[in-house]
Amino acid sequence: MSSSGDPSPDRVAFILARVNAGLAKEWSQIAELAASLERTLKDAHDLGDRHISGERRAGWDEAWRDLRVSFDRIRAADAEAQRCFASSKPSADPLEPWCDVLEREDEFNDRLGEIRRIGAESISAGDRSLWDDLCENIARRIATLEAHVLAVRFQLELREKYGRQKADALTKEIAQRLPKDADVAEAEKYAAQYRQAAADFEREKETFGGVWGILKSLMLIQPKQPEQRVRDQDRQRLQRPAI
Repeated sequence: MSSSGDPSPDRVAFILARVNAGLAKEWSQIAELAASLERTLKDAHDLGDRHISGERRAGWDEAWRDLRVSFDRIRAADAEAQRCFASSKPSADPLEPWCDVLEREDEFNDRLGEIRRIGAESISAGDRSLWDDLCENIARRIATLEAHVLAVRFQLELREKYGRQKADALTKEIAQRLPKDADVAEAEKYAAQYRQAAADFEREKETFGGVWGILKSLMLIQPKQPEQRVRDQDRQRLQRPAI
């Protein structure tokens, strides 16, 4: 996979790490993860809040409101994915565009980055280590939540193309080709194995039907530049009803 029309090795690892992590999670685990993340968000907010000066207060509060909007979007997408996955007629609803699925995690991390920037300028050295740990924990957990949404969206597309029985069999075969017990944050660690799995999917197109086509299209979607996401977020903020 080296031609200009092929995904980069980094993108291969990024996408397959998320498919892998998402397929490994049960719905009950996702609910527990979301509840745990809610608590971690509160802990991070409370830790940072007591260090914020008056001049930074407005920016801090706005950043947390924006983060909540992003988090609620991710939770709503997960609930919708669960509804579609459990439906007896999943093809009755249009599938969410892949670009929207991929954009949410980047948007959340942009907003978390703004919170971390304000925190770095405000939080005392004694609390800095705990603050950094909380923020890293939040980023990992949101990546896992989004990985699950992505994996379910992938399975729904397989079901739409092949029917439930064949799609479920393909999903199991794909999972067997990916690293076991790999966390979503370990894409780089298992990059070589993900590249090998992608090469297998491409080489064994007949075995995997249109799976490689779906994965390749997904890998080739380029994430928006941070500047474009900022413009989009500003537009969303202007459209948000006043409280």
